[in-house]
Amino acid sequence: MMQRFTIGFPYAADRFGGSTASSLVLAHALQDAGHHIHVLIHGGEGRVADEAAALGLTVTHLPVLTAIPGYARPDRFRIEQIRAFPASCAAIHRLGLDIVHTNDIAMLRGWSMPCFATSAALVAHWRSNFRESWSVKTSLRVARAVIAVSQYSFDKLPGWVQAKSVVEYNSFDLHFPSGEAGNAGKEIRSALGLPANAALVGVFGNHIKRKRTHVLADLVAAIPHTADGRPVYGLACGARVEPYDEKLDEKIEEFGLQKRLIRPGFVRPVERWMAACDAVLAPAIDEPLARNVLEAQALGVPVVVSTDGGLKELIRDGENGLLCDPYDADGWERATRRLLDDRALAARLAQSGRVTVTALAPARHAERIAAIYRGLFDRTSRNNRKAA
Repeated sequence: MMQRFTIGFPYAADRFGGSTASSLVLAHALQDAGHHIHVLIHGGEGRVADEAAALGLTVTHLPVLTAIPGYARPDRFRIEQIRAFPASCAAIHRLGLDIVHTNDIAMLRGWSMPCFATSAALVAHWRSNFRESWSVKTSLRVARAVIAVSQYSFDKLPGWVQAKSVVEYNSFDLHFPSGEAGNAGKEIRSALGLPANAALVGVFGNHIKRKRTHVLADLVAAIPHTADGRPVYGLACGARVEPYDEKLDEKIEEFGLQKRLIRPGFVRPVERWMAACDAVLAPAIDEPLARNVLEAQALGVPVVVSTDGGLKELIRDGENGLLCDPYDADGWERATRRLLDDRALAARLAQSGRVTVTALAPARHAERIAAIYRGLFDRTSRNNRKAA
């Protein structure tokens, strides 16, 4: 008989990104597999609560951690994380949580001591780049398991963390009817007031410096039209988040791209906007694993990806996508032109990309994560028997 766990997934109500979406997909898949899932939200309503409710996940609201809003909060230990200790411990007991599965560093810091005090198993899903921090290292000591989203991310962890870490790529669950890409392309172009034959190059994700969205401005300026005369437009979907990529504003002004590089903000449903693109780019640096690229592949959109990150473990240059050094401006222009001008190549890469993502189906991912959970409790049982 399958061992079923009661698992809490904690989040801050006012922060939502690709890693949050990936985590909720996992939570939903685990629930479908028979586990009991509780989404624990610090704060009131917001996108996390909306997305969790849409997936049929049970939501429990906990006290807000701080009055500093969203992405304006510095990524560091805060006294409010200690003040949340009683409410977090109470939630663990009230909900009967076997496991607390954290999705980001803030939640890792905030839930490590409640887990330590209550003996709930802390699992840290590591979607970040490791930096020296006493609070992070202390929290990772408490974690019974660490799940790195790529080998790139794993390799940056200290050896003592690697000893209890595994690599598991994110899963994806995009339901987009076959043949809808053409309709989405027409609708998005019409809504934006673009020519029906416009070539659309997209970048998805919050516009922080590390994501290097400004590369899109360089490309739109360098490629005004395709080889067959289609006008080229850029689509930068995401929020303005600190530390903001100020070069994006500067280059739009410098190149006069106000009408050719469109910034609609955070878009929903994202799959329609992605499916409307002729190509999706990910020029980021220090990227553990970019969900947006794999989403694009699931939708059949060809991609160009930075070599500085975990995606190069999944993207094979010329087979299921194109790879570029993040700082090779000429290389990014050549790669983008290839996708826009060679439709046969773009179609072949898109088809191979779909195959790549099928291995990351949520149900399979949930099975592997559940196996990690079972290993933790099997090990605990063995240790208890030895102690007896």
